Amino acid sequence: MWLAKRRRQPHFIAVLACVLLLVMLLWMIGLLDHLLEASFSEFRWPPYVNVRYQVDLELNGLLATRLYENDWAYFTAKKLPRCENNSKNVASSTNFILIVVKSSAQNLANRAAIRATWGAVREHAGYFLRAVFVVGELQPESRTKMGDVLTQESDMYGDLLIGDYVDAYRNNTLKFLSAVQLAFSYCSKSENIVPFALFVDDDYFVSVQNLVAQLKLHRPAETLYMGWRFDSSPFRSRFHKHRVSLSAYPYDRFPPYISAGAVLISRATIRDFYYGIQHVRIFEYDDIYAGIIAYHLGISPIHNPQMQFWKLANTEQYLNDLICAHGFASKRLIEFYNDFKMRKFY
Repeated sequence: MWLAKRRRQPHFIAVLACVLLLVMLLWMIGLLDHLLEASFSEFRWPPYVNVRYQVDLELNGLLATRLYENDWAYFTAKKLPRCENNSKNVASSTNFILIVVKSSAQNLANRAAIRATWGAVREHAGYFLRAVFVVGELQPESRTKMGDVLTQESDMYGDLLIGDYVDAYRNNTLKFLSAVQLAFSYCSKSENIVPFALFVDDDYFVSVQNLVAQLKLHRPAETLYMGWRFDSSPFRSRFHKHRVSLSAYPYDRFPPYISAGAVLISRATIRDFYYGIQHVRIFEYDDIYAGIIAYHLGISPIHNPQMQFWKLANTEQYLNDLICAHGFASKRLIEFYNDFKMRKFY
């Protein structure tokens, strides 16, 4: 009997080792996290206030009844874009489009390509446009190598918003805040909201013609929040670049949101977002954070397949309707833009 127990012991140890390895594997790929997720039907977000109610109070000239989670008074830019002669009149206009390009500080070539292509278009079909860039400060090692290139670029072109934060992927939400703040008080210390704004990444092509055609269908007073819509769930795998921990986000899916690559919003939405941000704790992914704000405000994201997220389909009908598409480094953007014009899509 003693020998039988000795024979069973290695078998037990092997089984236990297999079980532990399986549990470890399930933990690594995130399956255990998925089992522990809360249902989105229980969704609440810090600081757990009625955001729509607080925003409506301020829209009606009253004070919010809750302390701000994010106080705009403490969120300032190191440098703002240079103001132009007609900047003060945007609050009363309906035909101005502010394009805020979210750019990596080191992507000087991408910004130069945009300035030389679609970003150079200032007027089309009765609409006036301006493209500016939002960047963070260079990280110390990059600043040592590159010098004070951002200040030089800003002085030369007057189109940079340099945020008071380090330029890093995890700070993209701060760039989103900078974009909203600029659109809300454009070239002013008080409310001066642009009629429309397009927030777009620096590797995007934009068809100004189709952008204007789209906005002619909308009014600044409507709550427009448009782009490539996602209805997705958090990545839990510990091998995934965009893994979200349960402590950071405990729910089994995200609110619907528009991809941060290209977001088209109206004056009413800018106003709602500006006041709503004060009552919604920051989340590290900017597009999901915008979706959380929109969810609290009762704003539904509108899917527009012309604002392409996936690989560009190079067909005549597709290009004829295209508003924007991503995947364009500096050289490719210039080549594609010139080809686009030659094919008379612009």
